Amino acid sequence: MKHPLLLLSLILNLLLLSCLGYITYKMGYLGRFLIAATGDQFATPTDTLSAQPMWQETVRFQQMIADHHHFKACLFGDSISAQIENTLGNDTYNFAIPGMSTLSLLEQLDALKAVQPTCDLAILAIGTNDAAYRTNEAQFERNLKQIIAILRSSMGTQQIVLLPVFYSTVAASHDPSIAGTLERVEAINARLEQVASKEHLPLQKDATQALFAGQALRADLTVDGVHLNLLGRQIYRTALLRLVHTHEPLHE
Repeated sequence: MKHPLLLLSLILNLLLLSCLGYITYKMGYLGRFLIAATGDQFATPTDTLSAQPMWQETVRFQQMIADHHHFKACLFGDSISAQIENTLGNDTYNFAIPGMSTLSLLEQLDALKAVQPTCDLAILAIGTNDAAYRTNEAQFERNLKQIIAILRSSMGTQQIVLLPVFYSTVAASHDPSIAGTLERVEAINARLEQVASKEHLPLQKDATQALFAGQALRADLTVDGVHLNLLGRQIYRTALLRLVHTHEPLHE
């Protein structure tokens, strides 16, 4: 009798671990748990998201959908943008994947180039995980410039809009397993602003300002200090829709 119970217990534990792993991926916490595991606030874990089977499967699906397809607007980002799903209208696509930083976004774009999609407008909502991973600021700037270059040269993107890096709540910013510090977000945002200026791109600070109180995410708009709740998602989606409608494609 003990053996069947032991086997059942093992199966249930494996199922629980699988569920926890899936939730961890969907919420974009893989890299942040690596940071917490080091026990070193100044450690610099590498973004290894592209080595995860679930990320690879997601990108393969995106390749299938985007194969030689022309989109009016494309959204690139992490778990915060992934929450919006594909709700931005016809001829748009949300390429956001939980856990993404500029490094894994470069790898995603390399994969997408193989199927030659085009996007008139690209909205880049990236950098929150760069702050959490503690990406070197100079490397963040180099990655972002490469991302912009790929969009322009390989995806025919005529208009690129940058969104500021998302702040977490003050409480969440003190937990390295949840978010980067507010100071780190500020540093990454400063580099983002420099890139926007050098590349002559709009940095839409006002678009998402309603989500924040000063330099922190509003506590009433989040489920965990980082990710948006229903009201937060509604506000963010409205801001994205406004950007899509404002930046109409230059040709039909």
